[in-house]
Amino acid sequence: MNPGQETVKWLKFQLDVRLVAISVNNKPYQGTSRVGHISESGIGIMIPANLKKHDLAVLEFTLPSSSQVMQVKAIMRSRTGFRYWFEFQNLSDVQLKAIQRACLDAGIPPAPSSK
Repeated sequence: MNPGQETVKWLKFQLDVRLVAISVNNKPYQGTSRVGHISESGIGIMIPANLKKHDLAVLEFTLPSSSQVMQVKAIMRSRTGFRYWFEFQNLSDVQLKAIQRACLDAGIPPAPSSK
């Protein structure tokens, strides 16, 4: 694999998700970031910052075909370089359904059921 290919593969951009604001541990993040992946369980973001596992975040973003800003709480579960995976916490039914619908519309398969 050539340098950078892993990042390109991770940044699939299957959905046009716009990050509006990020706050980590009650501190607003100032800078640029990109969404690489989103699912009903969480969101992958490229952030040029030094975050730690289990950092708590409040993320604000819009889903495709929506101008409504969704505000969610998330916990940082893993990182590789500046690529971070945040697991959503306590999504409302409305938020979960909106994310599921956006993923389905983009052809992203639903997460396997834990039942």
